[in-house]
Amino acid sequence: MEELKLASVKFKSAGKVYYFSTDLELEKGERVVVETVRGVELGEISQELMSIEEFNLDTELKPISRRATPKDIEDYEKNLIDAKEALITCRDIVSRYEVDMQLTNCEFTLDKAKVIFMYTSDERVDFRELLKELATVFRCRIELRQIGPRDKAKVVGGIGTCGLPLCCTSLLGEFNGVSINMAKNQMLAINIEKISGACGRLMCCLKYEDEVYTI
Repeated sequence: MEELKLASVKFKSAGKVYYFSTDLELEKGERVVVETVRGVELGEISQELMSIEEFNLDTELKPISRRATPKDIEDYEKNLIDAKEALITCRDIVSRYEVDMQLTNCEFTLDKAKVIFMYTSDERVDFRELLKELATVFRCRIELRQIGPRDKAKVVGGIGTCGLPLCCTSLLGEFNGVSINMAKNQMLAINIEKISGACGRLMCCLKYEDEVYTI
């Protein structure tokens, strides 16, 4: 039996890294199929495999199911197109209900057993009746996931005040805590509009140089 290795898997180019075990000889950049809490998904090996023995893991890792086949990749690409159409359909259905929710995007699992609709809202939403209609229309499991302003900016994308694509969509896998003290430490003028990003929250880049100013 091959030695189990630790595999780092990303599902989006600027997404969070998740860890799985595998006995396959996989290279960085290879596409793989894994079972996640959301369902069956297509991911990409983000770095070279590592020895599990080097890490003190307190939980058992889920194994990578298999290398992705050409059909898996074809299905994934088709799902991206179908998700855009599903989002339009869902918006039309939502408009008929008195619910305060703004849909941002939609994703299918690889096997299309589940569809996830992400939305923002300023209040708690009762969407029990809405879920029933969505389940009838899409004939699969439905998840309505509320996301915050930072997550919305990551999904929607845009250009920052620096003239470059937003950090959250291009390089940040996870959001780090950003505080007003970081701006004060860097002796920036505390003008909330100027130090806030597209999401309306403090710019993530305030953290980049914070360590230099706090030494």
